[in-house]
Amino acid sequence: MRMLTRTLFIVGLLAALVLSAGCGKKAPNVERPTGKLAVATFTNPVYTWELLAGYIPVEEGKRVSKEVLTKLDATLASALAEHGVTDYTPASVTRQCQEIVVMEQNNIPRMSAWKYWKGVGECMEADYLLVPQLLHWEERVGSSGGVVKPASVVLDLFLISIKDGSLIRAHFDETQVALSDNLLTIDKFVDRGGKWVTAERLAADGIKEKLLELGL
Repeated sequence: MRMLTRTLFIVGLLAALVLSAGCGKKAPNVERPTGKLAVATFTNPVYTWELLAGYIPVEEGKRVSKEVLTKLDATLASALAEHGVTDYTPASVTRQCQEIVVMEQNNIPRMSAWKYWKGVGECMEADYLLVPQLLHWEERVGSSGGVVKPASVVLDLFLISIKDGSLIRAHFDETQVALSDNLLTIDKFVDRGGKWVTAERLAADGIKEKLLELGL
């Protein structure tokens, strides 16, 4: 019985490999936004009023370290460059407007996330503002060869049109699973060398994938 199960798994794996090779990866056919783009720094909403959309996947009030957010800012910049997006105002500059908007509103009751980010975009005199938000970060417990607990990341990339107020959301949510638990992840399994990856690698994969959905 055990031999039969193993044989069926191998057959299924080979079939999935063939299917994956035949289909390949296709980037979404999304037109790149035109106009002045500004990129905000990664933030880590832990209360619902800080969200542009969605919900907090874990208990409220649990924040990640500033070091993680700083690394994600660098990862996002690298992914944009890889995709050929270079003409934009970087997070290091946009950060000034993020701080100014807070200062200007410090005597006003807590504003909505939407009003805050639109204010940042207006401060930057941008046509579009890319807002990255990290909602959950769970580091791998174990090694690349085996884990007690796999890495898990949930993040959102929002592209806000400052002029017309429209918003596009690209949502990423992945907890790495073994290939035997889900053959549909075989393309990622191959890309990752058949290893258990870190949360940083999960986030990098998610950022690249979601930028394409926004045309970036």
